[in-house]
Amino acid sequence: MIKDSIVIKLWLATSLLVLLTLGLATVTQVWLLKNTYYRQQVKTILDGTTEVANSVGQDNTPEVITDRLEGLANGLRARVFLVNESGQIIYASSEGTGWPRGMMHGMGGPGYGFGARSMFGQVDMEQILAGKSVITQGHHPMFDMDMITVAVPVRQNKKVVGAVLVSAALQSIDANLRALQGVSVYSLLGGLLLATGLSWLLSRSISRPLLKMNKVARAMAQGDYTNRIDMTRHDEIGMLAQSLNTLSKELNDKINLLRQIDETRRDFVASVSHELRTPLTIIQGYTEALLDEVVETPEKKEEYLHSILEETLRLRRLVNDLLDLRQIETGQVKLNKQAVDLADLFSAVLQKMEGLFREKQVDLKLALPEKPVVAEVDPDRIGQVLINLVDNALRATPGGGRILVKLMVSDNEITVKVTDSGPGIPKEEQKLIWHKFYKIDKSRSRSGGGTGLGLAIVKQLVEIHGGRITLDSQPGQGTTFSFTLPMQPGAAPKYHQE
Repeated sequence: MIKDSIVIKLWLATSLLVLLTLGLATVTQVWLLKNTYYRQQVKTILDGTTEVANSVGQDNTPEVITDRLEGLANGLRARVFLVNESGQIIYASSEGTGWPRGMMHGMGGPGYGFGARSMFGQVDMEQILAGKSVITQGHHPMFDMDMITVAVPVRQNKKVVGAVLVSAALQSIDANLRALQGVSVYSLLGGLLLATGLSWLLSRSISRPLLKMNKVARAMAQGDYTNRIDMTRHDEIGMLAQSLNTLSKELNDKINLLRQIDETRRDFVASVSHELRTPLTIIQGYTEALLDEVVETPEKKEEYLHSILEETLRLRRLVNDLLDLRQIETGQVKLNKQAVDLADLFSAVLQKMEGLFREKQVDLKLALPEKPVVAEVDPDRIGQVLINLVDNALRATPGGGRILVKLMVSDNEITVKVTDSGPGIPKEEQKLIWHKFYKIDKSRSRSGGGTGLGLAIVKQLVEIHGGRITLDSQPGQGTTFSFTLPMQPGAAPKYHQE
């Protein structure tokens, strides 16, 4: 479990990356520091020796030469020697050499008798006499240690008359270098510890929201879509958490919607079963009564026949609705489009329904533009849309109510509104009414009609005509269904002022 933790993996990866980066940087720094430090020390010795050699060549006073050579030895913490052109040491600094301090003779005189060639086997006196400075590094035979030796020629009147030699122990230089390198190593260790701690905190901060997301995802897998991730960060992890919250919310809404639809389907099956059973029972009973000659009067027979016809038409409407919806959903409906004056079409359709309005005592009003409104539509299908919407409004409107059908044109678009004065549709049910089999009033009897297919058919027919349908309803204030249709090109809009 621990080895699979993203916290451990991220922490180890970050720590290893920091270790490799800082380690490489430290190794490079140590190498550069060593080379740079040696170059700087050699340059310092060379510059000091050159300055003293020039002063010795200009002033041959023994006291002055001695002071300058001793000052150079003390400043560089090194051994300083003055040799003549014959290579004999005529002066040695008093820094632990064991030789007497002071000048034996001048530059041209005899020296101690110790030859520079014998003491400094690596020093090429021929190059010095030729006027060149010599820098060597290696084991010093006299002091039995590794040293850096710098020899600078001394000139008098442009002639080399000797040389100033400086020998500095590498041990002291290495000690200083190791101290500097130690600082780099300690910096590496300190940076590594700091980076390790910070990477652990970073890993925890990244993994904590991931663990919360995992908890929510597991809950979703078990069917619980109510959990949310409390996240205030706005980076990629925050965006992922927000997306997971959105997914959980949408899935919860979808599941609830599917449950409602499934409940609606079950209600529809029960409703259709009732719708089929009742007319079939009536038809069967009346038919058997007629065949058995139970009915004696012609008036009663005619009443039975009318009842059989009414129930047969009811069954036919139900079957036709189911077939229409099936054809629309499978794309089998072929529209017979033609240029139609919608004002004439709507007037004709509503005229056929006047008897229903009179029977229920509902006032119907049709508001039309002053000029024809021509559209490229299938007149039968658009007539079916209007019939379904008006019939739906009529069933929802109580006696004494009012229904308004209004036809308008704007921005090359035709808008049709069907407004009733019924009780309105509850807000929570408004998004469900477009689903097939859904009925708002589940307690309606057969006399209320409707199978829950009308609005589903209307929506499909409007959309395949290139339009859209919307709903505006407030409980207790009635309902307005609005649908749009594309207007035939070239038809000029003209509004009807009421």
